Amino acid sequence: MDGKEIKRVLSEDGKRRMLVMAAPGSLFRFDEDTHVSEDGYTFWSPTHISGLYDSAEAAERAARMELPWLRDKNPN
Repeated sequence: MDGKEIKRVLSEDGKRRMLVMAAPGSLFRFDEDTHVSEDGYTFWSPTHISGLYDSAEAAERAARMELPWLRDKNPN
């Protein structure tokens, strides 16, 4: 599922990121990726793709509730 990135939050250790994305049909979702090093290559690998939400704010709120590393992180 493609979409336009609205917001990006990186974990403190730099190994995870959450992206709020605009999805088709005026809806939004969040994706979580994990930074992987394998066979001399480093890349982001998807670890979670949410359902759809009515707003970017709702998608971000859901990410902050569902992703353990984001639960206690201050929104910025």
